[in-house]
Amino acid sequence: MPDLRTADVLRTTGAFAIFEGVLFILGGILLVIAPFAAVEAFTQVTGILLLLGGIVGIIRAMGHPRDQHASSAGILGPILACLAGAVLLIDPTLAATFLITMLGAMLLISGGMQIAAACGSHGRDGWIMFLISGVATVVLGAVVFLMPGIAIFVFAIFAGVQLFFVGVMMIRGGAEFRRISRTA
Repeated sequence: MPDLRTADVLRTTGAFAIFEGVLFILGGILLVIAPFAAVEAFTQVTGILLLLGGIVGIIRAMGHPRDQHASSAGILGPILACLAGAVLLIDPTLAATFLITMLGAMLLISGGMQIAAACGSHGRDGWIMFLISGVATVVLGAVVFLMPGIAIFVFAIFAGVQLFFVGVMMIRGGAEFRRISRTA
């Protein structure tokens, strides 16, 4: 005798997966059609979440004055979250550009370290691939660092396409869950 609770769980899981897939597809289409507006909206939502999380953290830390979380280190995180959230809300485009520029700087440093490691291991197996990887990382880092607007555009397009395909897979998986629930 089939367990009806299992069928209900499968049906509900399938419905949620289909709903999530539709949201992913809509988000992916939005990122592809209007990448800068979508990145700005995402930055603003992140700013709101950081601001709210920081406020809750500060209230929590102040509510327990004897607790170790009320120490200066315990309250520093929520204060920084509030500040970061405020910055993201005040100028989301500048904040996104800054984050992309920092990514470019990290890629430049990482690529330089890979090149140095490849030069240090000259003559060993695979050193040439390490060198090529380092040079490619430096080139990518330079492009991202020097042209953050283009990098935001490219990342938004790639993320949009990725979200679209994940959404399609979620819908297919949800439909499969619902099909299985009918046979259970």
